[in-house]
Amino acid sequence: MPLAHPSGPLAGYRVLDFADEKGQLCARLLAELGADVIKVEPPREGDPTRQNGPFYRGEAGPDTSLYWWAMNAGKRSVTCELRLEPGRELLRRLVEQSDIVIETNPPGEAAALGLDYESLSRANPGVVVVSITNFGQTGPYKDWRATDIVGVAMGGHMYLNGDPERGPVRTTAPQAYAQANVQAAVGAMTALYARGVNDGAGQHVDVSMQEAVANAMDNAQATWDILNINLSGPGLRRNNRGMYGTRYLYEAKDGWVTCLQIGGLLGPANGPIIDWLAETGEANGFETPEWREKLAAVVDLTADELAKVEETLAEFCRTRPKLELVAEAQRRGAGWAPVFSPREIVESEQLAAREYWVRVQHDDLGESFVYPGAPFKLRETPWAQRGRAPRLGEHNQQVYGELLGLDDTELRRLRMRMVI
Repeated sequence: MPLAHPSGPLAGYRVLDFADEKGQLCARLLAELGADVIKVEPPREGDPTRQNGPFYRGEAGPDTSLYWWAMNAGKRSVTCELRLEPGRELLRRLVEQSDIVIETNPPGEAAALGLDYESLSRANPGVVVVSITNFGQTGPYKDWRATDIVGVAMGGHMYLNGDPERGPVRTTAPQAYAQANVQAAVGAMTALYARGVNDGAGQHVDVSMQEAVANAMDNAQATWDILNINLSGPGLRRNNRGMYGTRYLYEAKDGWVTCLQIGGLLGPANGPIIDWLAETGEANGFETPEWREKLAAVVDLTADELAKVEETLAEFCRTRPKLELVAEAQRRGAGWAPVFSPREIVESEQLAAREYWVRVQHDDLGESFVYPGAPFKLRETPWAQRGRAPRLGEHNQQVYGELLGLDDTELRRLRMRMVI
């Protein structure tokens, strides 16, 4: 049983999760806010994302996927074959006692499974149905197939990454899925609030992965619409209003550092950084009054002058550890920062001090593992990690027996008929 969380803001609400990668994080977020989330899976093989690698100890299996662990922690799991009428009857009975249903079927395909809003609202007029699709329920692209890479490409995010020489690139972690999940969670909670002030009426929440990504583009679209400037991937440099600016990423001895204005060498506050390079004998002539004045005034540098400044800082950074560089630059008032790898995020002293990471016990393995913690901190109704991801059908007896009142004989009959 997931760990109890009676003080969560969604305690007392129930969520049915029929989602793929576009909605499983959404459901997990709701569970961490206190909701009872029931992951409904096909019998036998279970949800296809159980096969998403990498796997614990490299051993592929339905209960060893690290993706499954991360996206489905704190949920319950039941099996139900929605292609059979008895399975759809179980669905109707579950919906009667639920508040939110999350589904990710292509437009028009949910009805055959009884997961369309019309069918679900007949069973429970107060249910909130969150449908997350690639391009939404309507429009000329609604039937297009897509994965995360299509979402970041057609949402515009990919165009803002990469560099002019190599073209757009995708962020390794699936950002389109992440954006769709987060926006779906916001939509679900907004509709739940609206139900409370609208005589208990539920509604259909239509989430488009493309729109979720496009919504995270900051002012890129407005820059084109108003200024006719098409922002694109700048590589190691900044793209400021369509113009490639100075370099801001530099390789250190053990990684990378990010530092605007060539590490603080440009601008009226550049004195301490020039002094730093001069103290180590690596100022390359920039400590002279003439260069100090030119760099402080941020006058337009020639291509050769700019190359000299950038290469000076590049040589300076290349021989030093990034954390030492950042610590000293911060002490001198410059806004440098290390580029963290996943390992360094897990080992971050800042996140440790904030108690961000939580250790989750996997009783089935007899081990515990570090999991990401609260994405936000609520003082009165806190977030809470609810435990490991469920095994396939682990809670069939609990949900169908205790919640729906089915006896052992009926459950055995449903198992023999491959309904659960």
